[in-house]
Amino acid sequence: GIFGAAAATDWLDGYLARRWGQQSSLGALLDPLADKLLVAGALLILVEHGGTAAVTLPAVAILGRELGVSTLREWTQAHRPGSSNSVAVAWHGKAKAALQLIALQAMLAGAALGGGAKDKDTGSA
Repeated sequence: GIFGAAAATDWLDGYLARRWGQQSSLGALLDPLADKLLVAGALLILVEHGGTAAVTLPAVAILGRELGVSTLREWTQAHRPGSSNSVAVAWHGKAKAALQLIALQAMLAGAALGGGAKDKDTGSA
């Protein structure tokens, strides 16, 4: 539930900032960072809970892609200051983020309901 609320308020914050013209360069820097921390936190919980290669390998791939895109975006802004439009988030990036957050919410809900839990060795017979 906490993850879903965080994702919904992140979307609402961006929507209201664009609608009311309250965008800032600090917000443009911090919002993608907050998104990545939200996704990384959820992935780490799923890896800890699931612990199988079927969970860990996609999590590593997703985190690697997120870090790669962020690095490329920052490098472009630092080395080509006039090209800020070329690193702006496009609609398909927003769609990817929305689908990713929905999928993570479903996976977290499944894990919370007992799906894919690690076998715990309690040491009792």
